[in-house]
Amino acid sequence: MGQFTEDRYVMQSRLDRIAEARRWATQQARAAGFDEDGVSAIELALAEALANVIEHGYQGDENQEIRLTLRIDDEKLTLTIRDFGQKFDPQSYSPPDLSNPSEGGYGVFLIHQLMDEVIYDTSLPQGMKLTLVRYRTPRGD
Repeated sequence: MGQFTEDRYVMQSRLDRIAEARRWATQQARAAGFDEDGVSAIELALAEALANVIEHGYQGDENQEIRLTLRIDDEKLTLTIRDFGQKFDPQSYSPPDLSNPSEGGYGVFLIHQLMDEVIYDTSLPQGMKLTLVRYRTPRGD
């Protein structure tokens, strides 16, 4: 197996902490050689995921914890977001109707568009774990 780096970041569940978490992730993605398209996708997907955790998982409670783990290897970047709030049910999600724009509801859709893999683990006793994967080379469908 090739080389990999792994780092962790813990943040409070506050919207004003998202920018700092994005910087943490994008600095590492750039340092690992991801192109600007990849870095931008990771940055936006992370911001959307964190906003969802704060607004929906923790319902705006600013005193909760979100744990991030970032692992980068020769093939991909894997970002794990662990929270302890209300679980998101991916089975109940339906994508927004893009021909009939409305306010909100685009975060999950955007995350799926930006990342190569999106994995929801709701099996934990409390909260959930969201894993976002971005490959160095775009993968064909």
